[in-house]
Amino acid sequence: MNNTWVMKELTQIFPEKKISSIKSAVYQALDGSDLKQKIIPGQRVAITAGSRGISNISLILKTLVEYISSLGCLPSIISAMGSHGGNTIAGQLSILNKLGITMETMGAPVVASDQSILFCSDGDRKCYVNILVKNYDHIIVVNRIKPHTTFSGIAESGLQKMMAVGLGGNKSALTIHQEAPDFISSAIIETSDLMINNLPIALGLAIIEDAKKNTMLIEAILPKNIKEKEERLLEIARLNMPRLPFDKLDLLIVDEIGKNISGTGMDSNIIGRRNYKPGSAVSGPAIEKIVVLNLTEETNGNGYGIGLADFTTRRLVEAIDYKAMYTNALTSTYLNKAMVPPVLSDDLSAIREAIKTFPKKNKQLRIARIKNTLEIERILVSPEAAESISSNNSNIIFSDQATSFKFDKNNNLLPF
Repeated sequence: MNNTWVMKELTQIFPEKKISSIKSAVYQALDGSDLKQKIIPGQRVAITAGSRGISNISLILKTLVEYISSLGCLPSIISAMGSHGGNTIAGQLSILNKLGITMETMGAPVVASDQSILFCSDGDRKCYVNILVKNYDHIIVVNRIKPHTTFSGIAESGLQKMMAVGLGGNKSALTIHQEAPDFISSAIIETSDLMINNLPIALGLAIIEDAKKNTMLIEAILPKNIKEKEERLLEIARLNMPRLPFDKLDLLIVDEIGKNISGTGMDSNIIGRRNYKPGSAVSGPAIEKIVVLNLTEETNGNGYGIGLADFTTRRLVEAIDYKAMYTNALTSTYLNKAMVPPVLSDDLSAIREAIKTFPKKNKQLRIARIKNTLEIERILVSPEAAESISSNNSNIIFSDQATSFKFDKNNNLLPF
């Protein structure tokens, strides 16, 4: 090994803004809404659940179920994840199961459907909806608000997208993603407006996380106010996003990607890529090469986003459920994100081959390794990457001891 492999561990100190009691925050938000006046004992209430690994989502949904039950109503968790899970009932329920969302943990039915129907339209804008919606008197939409990885606008990831794409099912997801990137946000707003005006949407429950993935805000929003309030919450979420502490990197090693991490497997706002080329996202560093090593268990084989990497491994490719990944890619219309890059036999080979692609004269590479794009508090960095970090960054703590990559007997990296 040469000194390219000598690493330092750094810790990013992000401000912590977590809620002290998730359950109390949910109850407080719901008590401050008009839900008690809106729903009648005996009515059936659907609560949406998506495919993202939102912090405390199982507890938030369980608390919501308890609250609805206390009002004498009959709550159910309804899968609202567009084309994810391969657009199959079993695939969706499997994703929810891995997120801790089951009938046993929720204390309520957890249901999914692979069918969406045309519910209403306004001019050229068609509104498709999960066929199960017709079984409910009220719908409560739950989602995390955050910047999207593919498009920008006043509505990105949040309650409106959960309605338009998640609750709309595969047909709505495909219809919206067929829009040009500059028009996706407005398509989401138009479709969610149709849903609010034509479906029994009772409430939105918005979640914001701080840079440490802690739940920092839970807010109940009346349907008529969702568009306006979500725009404000999106800016709060943007200000609290974590970031890598580099402007440029030669090589980024990502231990794992998955749909529970980001819609694109790894967050484009973190890696600075929306397409193949570095710097093609609205934020994030310019990274010359990216190596991705594995899939998360929670992603259920969906390797969407692997196309943003330059190298990967045999173990990742063998874990891919191509039906799920291609369904996701065809629905999103961003096919490049499902294109598999060069595949190497193991982690060691993938890293070595990536390093070989840099000019021989450039032997001192800026290298960083992260677990995934949700967990970037701890990063392993090469000395050159460490030197590139601004000395004015007081939120970085370096370990005093040098370290190195450690591999198992199969030449795969051990966790750090």
